[in-house]
Formats: sequence, C-alpha cells, structure tokens
Amino acid sequence: MFENLRKQSIKKKSFDKIDDVYFMLLFDEKGAYVEIVDSNRQEIKNLDSSSFDRDTKEILKSIEQINENSLFVISWTEEKDRVYLNEHPYLLVLLKNSKYFVTEDFESIELEEEVKKLCLMLDVVEEKEKVYITSKLVLDYNVEEFRFITEDCVMAGSRLYAVKSIGENYLNTGDLNSKFKETELEKFLTISYSYFDNLEIDYKNYEVILEGKRELKPEIIIEKIARDKTFYLKLGMSISTIDYDFLSDYDARSAVLINDLEKKIIICDIDISSIGNAIEEIVRILIKYQRKLKLRDAYYLDGNLLIMQEKLAKEFVTNELLNLIGRYKVLGTEKLKEYKIKTAKPKLIANLSHSIDFLEGDAYLDIDGEKFSIFDFISNFKENSYIVLSDGTNALVSKKYIEKLERIFKKKEGKVRVSFFDLPIVEDLIEDRVANSNMVKSKDIFLGFNKLNEMDIPFPVINANLREYQDYGYRWFIYLLENNLGGCLADDMGLGKTLQAISLLSYIYSNPGTKPSLVVMPKSLIYNWENEIKRFNPKLTVNIYYGINRDIKEAMDSNIILTTYGTIRNDVKDLRKRDFELVILDESQNIKNVNSQTTKAVMLLNSRNRFALSGTPVENNLGELYSLFRFINPTMFGSIEDFNYSYANPIQRDNDREIVRELRKKIYPFILRRTKKEVLKDLPDKIEKVMYVEMNPEQQRIYDERRAFYYNLVNEQIKEYGIGKSQFFILQALNELRQIASNPEGKTDNKVISSKRELLIENISDAVSNGHKVLVFTNFIKTIENITLDLEERNIKYLSMTGATKNRQSLVDKFQKDRDYKVFVMTLKTGGVGLNLTAADTIFIYDPWWNKTAEDQAVDRSHRMGQDRTVFSYKLISKGTIEEKILMLQKEKSRLFEELISSDSASVKTLSEADIEYIFSE
Repeated sequence: MFENLRKQSIKKKSFDKIDDVYFMLLFDEKGAYVEIVDSNRQEIKNLDSSSFDRDTKEILKSIEQINENSLFVISWTEEKDRVYLNEHPYLLVLLKNSKYFVTEDFESIELEEEVKKLCLMLDVVEEKEKVYITSKLVLDYNVEEFRFITEDCVMAGSRLYAVKSIGENYLNTGDLNSKFKETELEKFLTISYSYFDNLEIDYKNYEVILEGKRELKPEIIIEKIARDKTFYLKLGMSISTIDYDFLSDYDARSAVLINDLEKKIIICDIDISSIGNAIEEIVRILIKYQRKLKLRDAYYLDGNLLIMQEKLAKEFVTNELLNLIGRYKVLGTEKLKEYKIKTAKPKLIANLSHSIDFLEGDAYLDIDGEKFSIFDFISNFKENSYIVLSDGTNALVSKKYIEKLERIFKKKEGKVRVSFFDLPIVEDLIEDRVANSNMVKSKDIFLGFNKLNEMDIPFPVINANLREYQDYGYRWFIYLLENNLGGCLADDMGLGKTLQAISLLSYIYSNPGTKPSLVVMPKSLIYNWENEIKRFNPKLTVNIYYGINRDIKEAMDSNIILTTYGTIRNDVKDLRKRDFELVILDESQNIKNVNSQTTKAVMLLNSRNRFALSGTPVENNLGELYSLFRFINPTMFGSIEDFNYSYANPIQRDNDREIVRELRKKIYPFILRRTKKEVLKDLPDKIEKVMYVEMNPEQQRIYDERRAFYYNLVNEQIKEYGIGKSQFFILQALNELRQIASNPEGKTDNKVISSKRELLIENISDAVSNGHKVLVFTNFIKTIENITLDLEERNIKYLSMTGATKNRQSLVDKFQKDRDYKVFVMTLKTGGVGLNLTAADTIFIYDPWWNKTAEDQAVDRSHRMGQDRTVFSYKLISKGTIEEKILMLQKEKSRLFEELISSDSASVKTLSEADIEYIFSE
C-alpha cells in the first residue's frame, strides 16, 4: 500500500491567484459578517495564504478553519458561507489590526482605543395637547448613526468603538428608538433596563439612583361577572404605573420609576413571585367558605385568575372582600352592584370663612343624599375600609380620596379648619359651589397670581431696566408682600435674582420709617450684595453685620442689613428680639437640613414677610422642601411628622404620582422658577459679572504682610533706580500678591485655604445641578489641583488641562460629547486659543489676568459659532486686594490694561508712580 501511494502523483489543492485581498465588513439581519473579496469586490473562495503578511495569513487561516468546522454542523436555517463576528469574536481581535479590514465602500476600518458610552436619550414632545416621549439610543451622547458588531463593539462611519457590553439582545436595540405616551415612560424604561445592560439614561437631567428592593402592592382585580353569574377575579401586583401583567409578560426583575419632584430615576429590585403569597391567602379563604357552604369544586385557579361559582362568589364578596381592601388595591368594584356593594364618589360640601392663614367652618360629605360628618366618615373608613349606607349597601370609596381629606381637613374646637395653602386642592374637591361663597376672598388671592402683568404696581427708581421676566419677578414679590405671603425666587443661576430682590427692597424703602430688612447669605456673597445695592440703588443705606466689630444697634439704623448664616447662628439670642420688615435668605439651600442649628436659628427671626433666593431650592430630598417652606410659609405643612406622613413617605416609598401632582399644585404659586433656556430670547448673548469674596483672616494676614513688604521695597527701588529699571521687580511683586489673593495654598503648603474656593464650588454645584456645563480658567497649576479635589468631594465629574497636556483634542471631544463630564478646569493660556468648547455656557475666571484680551479669548472658547445658549462669565475678585484695585483702574483708565502689561505678559510697559501708590497702598 505504501509503495503504491508513493508512486502515485499527489493531487494538490487548487487556489485562486490574487494580488490584493480585503476583509469586507457587511451586515444582515443576523448581524455583522466578513467576506474575503478582491479589489473588484468579487468574493474569493479559495486562496493561498502563504504569499501574504503574517497578520493577513493568520486571518485567512482562521476564516478557513471556521468554514471547515461549519461543514460538520447540520442546520436548516443558518447561512453556511457567512462568518459572523458575534459568533467568532476572536476573529474581530485579528481584524482590528489589519489594514485590509474595510467597509463595503473600501474605506479602511480604524479602531478607537477609548471605550464609549451608550446612552438612551429621552425628550419630551407635545403634539395636539398630548405629551409624548421620544427615545433614541446614541453613542457618546451625540452619534446617532452606528451599528453593532458584537454586544461590546459598534461601528460609526468607518471607525470601531468599544462599548460596555449591552448584552445578548444587542441586535434588538433598534426597538429603543421609539415614541410613546408620557404615561408609559416607566414601562418603557423597565423593559429597556430588563433587556439591555449598561445603558445610560438621559432624561431632563434627572439623577439615576440604584435602590434596593421595593415591595409590590398586591391587587384584586374584578374582571367580570358572566351571564351565568360566574365570578372572574384576577390577582395582581403593581408598583407606581406598572402592573403585574406587564412585569410578568416581560419577566422583569427590576422596575424603573420616575420621581418628578426630586428629579430622580429610581432603579429598584422587585420580586413578582411574591404574588404567590396573595394567591395562597385568597385560596385559603375560598376553601373555608366552600366547606361552610358544602360545595365541591366551586372555584378554579388558572395562574393568577380565579373563577368562582355564584354562591361562593357572593359569600366571598359579602364577607371578605371589604376586609381585604386595606391591604389590597381593589379594582373593578363597579361590577358589584348586585352584591349590595357599590363604588361611591362623595360630594364634599363646605362653608368656610377666611381667616389670617386658614379657613374655618363646616364641611360634610354626601353619598346619594346621605350626609356624613367629614371626621366620622374618615374614622369609619379607617376602621372598616368602607361606608355602610342606610339601605345596607356598602359604599367603597377611593382610599386616596380619604387620604387627601385627611391631609387637608383638621379638627379645631368642633369646627373644620383648612390651611389657606390647601385652598386650590379644596376647590377641586368641592361640588357645591354656592355653599362655598364665603371662600371668595381666599380664592381671589390665588386667582391674582394669574393677573400679575395686569396689576397697577408702582416701580421704584433704580439704575436698571428690568427685562420682562425680571419685571414679572418683581411683581410677584410685591403681590406676595401685600398678601402677607412668603415665596422662593428659584431662577436659574445668572438670571438676576439679586436685582429682582433689590427692586423689592427699593419699593419697600421708598416709604420712610420702615423697619430694616435682613438679608442672610454665605459669607462669600456679602460684598457682592453690597456692590450690587450700591450699583442699582445707592440711596439705600447698607450695614454689613459680620465680623468681629459687628454692632446690631448700629446696624438697625440702616435700611438693609447684610449678614451670614454663621452670624445668625451665633447671634440668634439677640437677633430674635429684633423686628425686621423682611428677612431674605440668599442661597437658601443652606437651611435644607431642618434639624441643623443654622436652620433652627433662622426660623426664630421675626419679620413681616420672608423670602428666599436659590437656584437649587431642593437638591436631594423632600425634607429640604419642607425646611424651605417652614421658613417662607410656616403654616403650610405643619410638623415634619405631618409632612412625612402626608407627602414624603407616599412619594419616596410608593412613588405616588397623584400626591406628587397635589404637592406641586400646593407649592406652585410660592416658587417662581425660570431657566436660561426659557428666557434666552430676552437675554444678550454674553453676560459678564464680577463676584467679590472676602479673604479669610489667615489669608488676609499673609497678604497684608507681603503687601507692606513690597510697598516699601518698590518705593525704595523706584527712588534708587527709577521706574524704567524697576519694571521686573514691580512685575514680581504684582504676581506674588496676585497669587496670595487667589491661591495662598501655593505659598503656604496648603496651610491657608483660599476663600474663593468656597464661592467657586457653591456656584459650580448650582450650575451643574441645573444642567449646565462649566469652564474654569486659572493661572496656577496648584489651583487646578485644589479645584479638582473640591469637585471630587462633591462627586462632580471633571476634566483638567495644562500646558503639559498632550491629548488636548480628545479631552475637548470628551467634554463636548459626554454629558457626564460637567466641568473643565484649565490654565488661562492653555484654554486661550484653538479650542471649541461650546458645550459649556457658564465660565469662571478664578484668578483674572491683567491682560483683558487673554480673558476674552478664554471666554470665547464657549461664546463662538455653534453656541446656541447665552454664555455667562463670572470673574472672581478677592476684595481689598491687588485684584480689586486693578479692576478699578481698568474702569478708570480704559487703556491701562493695554499699557500695564505687554500682550505676552513678560514685562511692564508704563506705570506711573501714582498707579504704583494706588496698587500697593492699603
């Protein structure tokens, strides 16, 4: 045999002869696959791999091996001649490094190293008075056109991007590009989260929260009563707007809930198998009554559907159903009339008279002509879960309706008492409008909010022309003032909350003999307020009640007293004895903790009215909302226990959307909020503002020491050598004082902390929480390190860049496209030219450079072509330092910045002795 074979000529396998070979990436309904083609796009079946480079040879051998293996697989459906990358991911690893890996247009496919994010972007649209949600799966927040290669790799254009694995259903991601009713948002997100992994959700800048397990609310659903009296009852469960059938159909193990009040998307674990406990309980009850009635096979269980014979059904409904209402949500009760059970919507009839901050009188409920005391009605329902009518009928009333009555109506000396602030909700409940005629006065107050632009409200003389929305804010303040109500102006950062408040104060002090008003704020804002008052109404007298030498008796002689939260906390025993016309809290989120000493102190202040200013009135939870309203309108919610029982617990625990709507309606007239986006048409395209901050004592001491040192030394230098030969020394002195004014950490080994950092981080947090992106420019590397540390403590994602940064464009692209990165910190020179940063609309110049042109160039990184929002630029100035003096000189001598320092900032050009005296003197 061996001899015969040796003598025979061995037949060699024939190969296609080809010079150029390409691995072309193609797609079908199963996904991405690879074909070996020539330069004419003709598919190559047999190819000798020995003549190609090592990488190409390895790919060819791998594809050949895949094809050979497929010959041994029997399948009636799969395409045998297609090599799918999702089935052979190792092949993709080889292809990524090949220059012959191409698209169907022969574009070379390139690999991007950085892992990108897949984001499900949701937008609200209104069509014909209906609200819809549109959803779109995008790559890196802005790339809409891309295809999946595998579950963790996508292609956009001719580039491959790695992504976090979206799971085995990646070929179905096209279903995520959808449009649906707003009411179905929770269901849509629940499906999306169940079917796909590692999706980032972007909806109205809501925060995504991963929560632990939540209990589902069990439901009894009365499906129907058939003609033969057979009773169909289904057992279910629900959470928020999502029911059991939905969760079961999609085998959901997690639910996604929307908390609109706190702007959160909550992802929580659920267990739909717990419906078994409910089924077991109902079955035990049915078995008990089946034995009692001596029936056999009187019910049938099909999954979660129970079908009962008439006798058993009547026994169950009459004796047990009403007892279950307290623990089960019962739906479909309108079908139970023949069992003497009916659903009822009581009529609320009230005759209430207006008092200072509440309404008082009589109120009762009517069901089919039978009248019930409102408190007896609530008590009977809580005891039995139904109301017994005179004909023996058991009336089922919505539990939510009873809870609403309990929230609103309080008993006081045999009368019904209702908070003035609940009047809009009472109006919705009351059926008998005639009996409600005594409530007209209170009702008119609420209706007046709709007519503010029509009211004849005098406007004070100030040095400003208010924009339309600012004029409305002023009118809103005055209307609240005249009706002895408080409110919170919650405009977005940069829209002029301070100006609107100063307009209110100017109106108040146009009349002589008015008590002083107290304005409370973080210490970093004291001098901004002082400067703004002097700017807009210098006739107002101002006292800064802060620091070691504060004197409350002296302060009470002024129209406006500016103070800090810390001072209020320390001096509350004295201040609570004083009577103020107004107390205004700026950055009112400082009282968000109702149990803090600062909050308790502020609550003790006495004034005719109380107002608050805040860009972020509620940052984390409903307790902050309670604390705010406890200050501005103390009687609105009662105790914190009442608030938690009525609002916080149902909203945070049960995601009760109806109570969210009720709470919104209650607080709506007393919080005025406008965003930059809403009023953009009223604003110029760029707004610049100076923010003053007082140095802390340690920083002040170091600055004063070095200023005095340089004051004497500079004068000696000038006397001995003249100004011309002292330029370098003067520049050195300017730079060191400037550094101490903004970055003392660099001169003290972090022992002294700049006061600017507190002001900056507060404003960044405010901007970020309102959906804005922020640029921060500084001149010192040490400052970048400090700012980024502060951002990390606040869990704010950031990017940073200095002159040593190599991958500048990739950082810029990340900031522009990735919504997670909210802040970009960089040196002024690095950011001064060549960068497009239009994703940001809020800019902070931390330590201003004397060359105004350099600052303008930095601001123009954001304010340029492609920017579709108003840009707000804030310059931070340490009060009483060289920074403030240079700023003053800039105003007084328009050419000084051009003449003082050359464009490259290397040397002093011209500086008079008078200028030197002004800059270095106290």
